Amino acid sequence: MVIKESLYKLLEKKHLSEITVKELCAQADINRTTFYRNYMDIYDLYEQLEEELTEQAFADGDIQKDRYKLLELIYENQTFYREFFDSRLESRYIKKTIQKMYDEMKQLLINRGTYDEQSFRILYQYNYYGAVGVIHDWVDRGCQESPEEFGNILYGIVEKQYQ
Repeated sequence: MVIKESLYKLLEKKHLSEITVKELCAQADINRTTFYRNYMDIYDLYEQLEEELTEQAFADGDIQKDRYKLLELIYENQTFYREFFDSRLESRYIKKTIQKMYDEMKQLLINRGTYDEQSFRILYQYNYYGAVGVIHDWVDRGCQESPEEFGNILYGIVEKQYQ
């Protein structure tokens, strides 16, 4: 726990790529052996933290609720996710959630008889990268809107395109 708290403190001052194991160990008041017993490197620690955050928040697997839970998680862990977006890190959870949304939207259009593979793929990528960019901006601005307010606006815009 002290290692994780120390990483959060360091992330308030600098980017993940600038943090060394030596510096983290000094902040946590542990030796390097303790760190390496648990993590391969700083990025492994960061990835494990992200996995812990998302596993706790998304246990039920309801995609409609998960979209808002994701925003709440980001809101509650702004320092962590500011670094996430600034460093362009990958998230297995976000990828998995996006894939679920992709599948649901695709099935919706298939059921309506309006599905076109090429158009859908381009539209979905447009929405995905646009949403990630807008969330990044929200975090950079200090999450001024509540997660619910922000989610209603963001998801409302995206969903209108599939109606």
